[in-house]
Parts: sequence; C-alpha cells; structure tokens
Amino acid sequence: MNGRAAVVRTSRFGTMNVAIGLAQFAAWAAIITALNAPGSLWWKVPLGVLFVLMMQGVFSLMHECMHRHGHPSPAVNRALGILTGAIFGTVYTLFRINHEGHHVRNRSRAELAEYIFPDESPARKILTYYFAILGGIWLGSFAAAIVLPFIPYRYAHLLNRPAKSMNGYSLSFAEFSPADWQWVRIEAAFGLCLWTAAFVLLGWDWRVVAVLYAAFAFSWSSLQWVYHMRTPLDRIEGAYDLRAPAVVRLLFLNFNYNLAHHRQPNLPWQAMHGVVDPRETQPLWYRYLLVFRCPEPLPSDVGALRKVYF
Repeated sequence: MNGRAAVVRTSRFGTMNVAIGLAQFAAWAAIITALNAPGSLWWKVPLGVLFVLMMQGVFSLMHECMHRHGHPSPAVNRALGILTGAIFGTVYTLFRINHEGHHVRNRSRAELAEYIFPDESPARKILTYYFAILGGIWLGSFAAAIVLPFIPYRYAHLLNRPAKSMNGYSLSFAEFSPADWQWVRIEAAFGLCLWTAAFVLLGWDWRVVAVLYAAFAFSWSSLQWVYHMRTPLDRIEGAYDLRAPAVVRLLFLNFNYNLAHHRQPNLPWQAMHGVVDPRETQPLWYRYLLVFRCPEPLPSDVGALRKVYF
C-alpha cells in the first residue's frame, strides 16, 4: 500500500512538473517576445526582473530532472531536462554530470571558492572568484554547449585541468561516458534548432536577448554559491536552508532549501518546504550579500567553522 501510494505521488508530481516546464517554456517565449516590442522601460524592467526570477525556476526544474524527480518516466524526465537546459542556455547532460559530482565534492578543496589556500595566488583566486559570480559560471556553461559537441570523446578527459581549487567543473569531464558525450551532441543540436526557430519565427532582436541573458547570467551565477559559502567543510552539512518570500520560493521551486536537499536528495522539490525547520535558516537576502565579500585566507582551524541561524 505504501509503495503504491509513493508511485501515485511521484506520478502526480511528474505531471505537475511537465505542466510547470511547459508553462516556463511559454513564459520564456512570451516574455522575450514582449520585450522585443516597442514600449516604455516602466513595464519592461519589471518584466525583465520576472524573467530572471522565472529562469531560476527553469534551472531548478532541470535540477529535479538531474535527480530523476522530473517525471517517473526516464524518457519524459530526460526530455524535460533537455528542454529546460535548452532555454537555460546549456546542455542538460553537462549539468547532470557536474551536479552528480557536486554532491560528492561539496565543500572539498575542488569546490572551495571563498577561501584562499596558502599555496594559491590571492590575486588569481580573487579574479577567478569575481569572474565566476558576476556571470562567468553561466557563461562557461553556455560556451561549453557550443564547443563540446565538436570535441571527440577520446579527448574529453583532457578538459579535466589541474587547479589548486575551484576545479570541480573540470573534474566532471573525467566522469562522462561515451553515451553521455553523445547526448551532449544531441542536446546541443536540439538547442540550436529551438533557438533558431525562436529567432526566425518570433522576430527576436539578438541585442534584447543578450541583455536579458546577461542579467540572468549575473543573477544565476551570483546565486550558485550562496548556500555553501562559509559553512563547515562537510559534504552534506556544508549548506544552508534559506528563507525567502513565498513568491520567490515558488518561482525557485524551493531550491532555497539546499541543506534539506543535501540531506535528502531523494526528496522532490514539492516536499522540501515541509521538512525544513524555519528556526534553522538564514534569510536569502543576507546570504546573497555575503557572496560579494572578497575571498579571504583559509582559517587555520577549519573545524571551527559553524553555521549560525537567525
């Protein structure tokens, strides 16, 4: 009985996720088309802000598919991941492989961005850090979607470049299978067809799209480390659950509950809000401001790093 209930529940969430994905796709096309029309900045700026927030949810839905929560059917789950990846501006399989590695490498040296190790160049670490949070993380994923399909699989491991830290992304290139690499090519071809059709059929101006995605690149990139910075160096506990206004939380599909996700990665986003104790959180806005703090030397006693709730 419990097993059957779980299947029904998963199917219901899967149907909901497909509906959300289609709504996000429609909103993506409608908002960009509207912003291409003549009009005043008085309504275009709020619409652009809505676009940026909605696109955070696009990433969150793609993230659900990475954990096989998008839909109980593997084929539908993959299709939903590919669609959300395409409008995000990347290829789904690249993110899936990288994110699977994140759950293994979280708060390890490979993903430690806010601290400078004694054997690192402070200037290089600081420049790399600010490039990443000011849009570079998204830009890297976009560039990868363009370049990777042209690289033969036998050379994929060469993209795993050594680094003192912050090399989790490059480490993931050692984890691709030949089938994964083929899916990267298929997804990139789909994305190219989708974007070409949108520009031709909807008459988009590339400059409008570039401004929108520059804003999204900054927003999304600067939010990527907000949940993990200055937390204990623990693979699971090195994350925060963050409070956010209900409208933001729903647009994010509860992605702000990152600690709950690391503790229970098998939970779908619909179940996250119910397992979080609001007394063991911080405000999202506060953690977001901390992201722009300059990287600092690694504390001599990393065991003393503690989370603070308020």
